[in-house]
Amino acid sequence: MKIFRKFKKDWRWFAINAVGLAVAVAVLLVIFFYVRNELSYDRFHTKADRIYRVTVDSNNGATSMHPARVAGEWPRQLVDEYPSIESIVRLVPFRRAIVRIDGQQFYTERAFATDSSFFRIFDFKVLSGNPEHALTQPGRAFISESLAMKYFGNLNIIGKEISILHQQVPTPKIYVIDGVMEDFPANSHFHADLLTSYSDNEEKTTWAYTYYLMKPGADIGQIKSSVQKKWEMERKSGAPVAILYFQKLTDIHLFSHKSREIEKNGEIRSIILLSSGALIILFIALINFMNLNRVRFIAGLKNVKIKLINGATKLKLSMTLAAESLILSGVSLAAGLILAHRFCGMLSLSIFGMKSLTWLFIISLGFILIIALLSVLPLITTRLEPSLGTTPKEKVFSFPLILQFTLSILAISCTVVLKQQMNFIISSHPAAENANLVVIANNPWEAVQRYEKLKDELLRHPEIVNVTAAMEEPGGDILDNVPFEMEGIEKKEGRFINIFTTDSNFFSVLNIKPLAGSVNLGTTTTQQWESDAVELSTLRNAGGNPEIIAEKEKKLGSFHDKYILNESALKLIGIASPEEAVGKKFRLNFFLPDLFPEGEIAAVVPDFHYTNLHSEEKPLAIAPRKMFNYCFIINVNPATHDKALSVIDDAWQKINPEFPFQFQYMTESYQNVYSGEYAQSKVLVLFSLIAIIISALGVFSMASFKIQQRIREIGIRKVNGARIGEVMILLNSGFVRWVVIAFIIATPLAWFAMHKWLENFAYKTSLSWWIFALSGLLALGIALLTVSIQSWKAATRNPVEALRYE
Repeated sequence: MKIFRKFKKDWRWFAINAVGLAVAVAVLLVIFFYVRNELSYDRFHTKADRIYRVTVDSNNGATSMHPARVAGEWPRQLVDEYPSIESIVRLVPFRRAIVRIDGQQFYTERAFATDSSFFRIFDFKVLSGNPEHALTQPGRAFISESLAMKYFGNLNIIGKEISILHQQVPTPKIYVIDGVMEDFPANSHFHADLLTSYSDNEEKTTWAYTYYLMKPGADIGQIKSSVQKKWEMERKSGAPVAILYFQKLTDIHLFSHKSREIEKNGEIRSIILLSSGALIILFIALINFMNLNRVRFIAGLKNVKIKLINGATKLKLSMTLAAESLILSGVSLAAGLILAHRFCGMLSLSIFGMKSLTWLFIISLGFILIIALLSVLPLITTRLEPSLGTTPKEKVFSFPLILQFTLSILAISCTVVLKQQMNFIISSHPAAENANLVVIANNPWEAVQRYEKLKDELLRHPEIVNVTAAMEEPGGDILDNVPFEMEGIEKKEGRFINIFTTDSNFFSVLNIKPLAGSVNLGTTTTQQWESDAVELSTLRNAGGNPEIIAEKEKKLGSFHDKYILNESALKLIGIASPEEAVGKKFRLNFFLPDLFPEGEIAAVVPDFHYTNLHSEEKPLAIAPRKMFNYCFIINVNPATHDKALSVIDDAWQKINPEFPFQFQYMTESYQNVYSGEYAQSKVLVLFSLIAIIISALGVFSMASFKIQQRIREIGIRKVNGARIGEVMILLNSGFVRWVVIAFIIATPLAWFAMHKWLENFAYKTSLSWWIFALSGLLALGIALLTVSIQSWKAATRNPVEALRYE
């Protein structure tokens, strides 16, 4: 009861510490379980330590690329050549497939063709069907539990049929369901709703995510070295050699950021950033508690000495302080657990699951012990003199306050830099903030062939401003590269340029101005011409009948192509001036030569950052070809926005009735690409606010203590003529000095931390001096505002009352 009476008397001290510690505990628990979940990816597989994903860096010089998937027969051949490789499994994505089940259809990006070894390598649970003989025959499929329940209503569906339309083929294929698999765990780096067997041999050698199960004790380094030497021996004179990589399954989620990843991965730097933020908040709360506890101890030091004189021991006093801390830590811990449970629920994490209880107990026990230790620390470290008088020195609490301000400035600086980078990213993308651009991405092959019909239908309506198309969606990856030839430029072996196809009005719709030449290409190829060009090239490659080839050539006519290069392409080629490139002859050595005939450079455009900014802009040769444009972009009239969406829907149903209609805005396309960075930004803003609030509470209590000590001094100064402003400056000067010292310490730390974080991006904002100055001024302003509220009260107090104090 005595302890509760003491808390009632010092309710402000108790409330400030309880709030600060509860929030710190909640943040710590949420981030701990989030990080624990991120680190657990793919570790549920019993053979996880023996599973490796194989990837290849094409190493084509300046245009090299490193995708997460590989193509060709060689991955299977390695299994026969190296006994250390026990088995192989490949996942061939259907990309944005259309699935039809019992008259219903939907898009999915979670459909894959795979090997019969899938369930023997990965530990995904099968609920019905035989995993040992799964996918051994063509035209067979396994579907997920959630898909089965949604479309069939039960799991007893073996023998039923579904159809899947691959994005890049014209006709759907029928598959018989052989089994149902449990939904993949959230902490898997890929998720599948549909797994099918291969329907033809071509699928076995096309682009696929490829995994090896190694035998125990296999020497990965020796295999890699052996394959690399073999490739070097087989290379042509002067040609670069591709580089082979074996990536541990458990490293993919946090350490892999290749092009065409199977799903968006996490980022180890983000884990470090969030963990650092959580620790900063915890340290600020503990520093607050330690500082306020020491101040409270000093304020009651006379009572402590009286107890010691009357026979009390330090051990007994320590036990009393520890008991007080037990109540405080218990209340803080309970409130923190409630907050953490709410936030973890939003992240689909559980802090009260069986696997989490042990860690929860360890963290809770550690927290209680730390609070107990900090509670008795002032008694242990204070030298108690026989005299009852005490004059607490400023240095007792100045260092903790400086540390607290340092951490607050660090948090504010990091938040400002992150917000600056996100603003820089969005402003660098073409029309990224244009809410009137509607994107229909990853369309089926048949819909791509009907693009011109859809465009003509849409442009009949005044609600539609313009329609264009491109090979990739905004923020996607441009990966296809080929050798090229250019007038006046020496042809070099192993020099490639990336192809990016668009509609002829792409640059005008996205408002991208040329550096030289004109992006208005006028009349370009029709889809029929492109189809004829593919047929002619196929005949040439197969050594077809010369008469038929001559007839096809006559049909195509002497088309002269028009190409647009970007700045990075000029750097690759070695041309300094955009004007110098315009008008020169140019040719892409594509495997279908008639599809990209010789032409000339019509324009040079800046690096317009249509893709994401995690990697450097690729050298691009841009040509108008409709057959590769899987992404449609529609500019709608903002005055009739809702009507425009209805027009697009109606036109889509008219032209593509067999395909579902789905769209997003240009703004959403880029937001999806940087969803992780946006989430970090929001979390760090929240962390900064929490850090500022906790620090402000601590400063408020500290200022109260300091002013209370100097009440008589203030009274004497006012009697001797001191003005209110002079008194406030006197009381505030110490806090200003501490903030300045904290700013000097925090600035280089913040610069280093954000410099490392910005390495995630090929294009980044500058770390301007004003960012750190703003953080320091913000911390100073909050400190002065907090202190000034109380210093004003003290400075305006009647000096007679001050002199009567105590």
